[in-house]
Amino acid sequence: MGTQWVYGFYVLIGSVCILYILAWRKRKMGLPLPPGPPGWPVVGNLFQLGQRPHEYLSTLSKQYGPLMTLRLGMRTTVVVSSPSMAKEILRTHDHVFAGRVVLQGIKMLSHHMSSISFAQNGPYWRKLRRISTTELMSRRKLEAFQHVRRDEVFEMIQSIFQNKGKSLNIGHTVHYTAVNILGKMIFSTKLLDPNNPDSMEFLDAAKTWLNLVGTPNLVDYFPFLAFLDPQGLGGKITMCLQRIHHFLDVLINNRLDSKIKENDAHKDMLDVLLESRDDDLTLTDIRAAIFELLTSGIDTTGSTLEWAVAEVIRNPEIMKRVQAELDEEVGRNRRVEETDIEHLAYLQAVVKEVLRLHPVAPLMLPHRADSCCDVSGFRIPKHTQVMVNVWAIARDPAGWKDPCVFSPDRFLRGDNSNVDFKGQDFDFTPFGAGRRICLGLPLVDKLLHYILASLLHSFDWALPDGMSRDEIDMADVFGVVLKKRSEMYAIPTPRLSHYLF
Repeated sequence: MGTQWVYGFYVLIGSVCILYILAWRKRKMGLPLPPGPPGWPVVGNLFQLGQRPHEYLSTLSKQYGPLMTLRLGMRTTVVVSSPSMAKEILRTHDHVFAGRVVLQGIKMLSHHMSSISFAQNGPYWRKLRRISTTELMSRRKLEAFQHVRRDEVFEMIQSIFQNKGKSLNIGHTVHYTAVNILGKMIFSTKLLDPNNPDSMEFLDAAKTWLNLVGTPNLVDYFPFLAFLDPQGLGGKITMCLQRIHHFLDVLINNRLDSKIKENDAHKDMLDVLLESRDDDLTLTDIRAAIFELLTSGIDTTGSTLEWAVAEVIRNPEIMKRVQAELDEEVGRNRRVEETDIEHLAYLQAVVKEVLRLHPVAPLMLPHRADSCCDVSGFRIPKHTQVMVNVWAIARDPAGWKDPCVFSPDRFLRGDNSNVDFKGQDFDFTPFGAGRRICLGLPLVDKLLHYILASLLHSFDWALPDGMSRDEIDMADVFGVVLKKRSEMYAIPTPRLSHYLF
């Protein structure tokens, strides 16, 4: 081990010297890199980011501008912090910045190249995107699964009703429902069963993997350290993946042993993927796609709706206004349906405001420059990592009045009334834009609105133990998903006739 550390030290010193020489040559050859803060020797700006990099980078952008360079170990990184620069990266030069920087925890999946989110831009990734947009997330397919979402959400409401008056963990409740919805859409069966040890072990392994991937890893900034695994993250991730792969392989192999459904309306997502199988889309690739679909739903929907419930409880007049709209459009003699959402303008504004203040991925998934590119008078070299700070952009006073105030009305009137999160408005892109926009957006859009509408239509919500709304902890924790630091608990009181439950 001593020899390995000596070898690593010499490689580190040599790599730093090479980086400085290359940087000097690039400055002499053409346009400069965007400006940025000075860094420390070897590590650059890496240890300056702290535990809240989205906030730190937002502060830095006020000094160095909306296109800013940092050196994170051996990785040159450009941070985007304005709508105009986001448009340059995500639309004008979309083809250049469609590459991906893949973290070590993702590489260890071994099939990251077959991932819709992490495969590099090219023919294979375009095939995966086509399958996703035309088959897995098409309007026709999502409509075919509408009954699944209705049944699972109603089961959630029934469970809440049976425990009325008791303090409820909002994140866990919604998370459980979202994962079972995804499970039935993919496998035609629920994935989470407290009485099934295998399913609960899968859930535990998946959540642990997400936490490990979200942990800063020195290997991502000094790749030559991978064989040392200095933080021990590699071994832990490997153990998680073994448990995850075993669980998914059993489900996939069981389907291979059964007859594929002939009626398109009855086919689940696994059927669609297995029918698309060929030399370029193997069973390993299919397992990768399924794991990605599941992990994308494990934390994102639950976390966003946890923020939503916290915000409406902190602002009781907003909760009453949403409920008044629901009563007017839906009434209290039936349950809310997905088809009602298009008539609920204020509810839609609330969801937008939650996503603006609490974006799921504040720095989005990192892009990679596949070639050198000139942007706004600066040169961005090939293989540069590019991060778009959507958290900072959505809180910029230049584009948003009172940006830190939770105000859904901003989306109903004024300068932001026509702004949406579908990738066309670059001051509000919580799901990205361009060819790398989140392909699960159509499903997430439905889940967020339908689950929130059902929670607020069916129940009034209050805080437990005499807690006041000013005591709600609204601090966040940076990771793969921007989560609430403290879990949200609330007490439901039914507001509909009991026979509807």
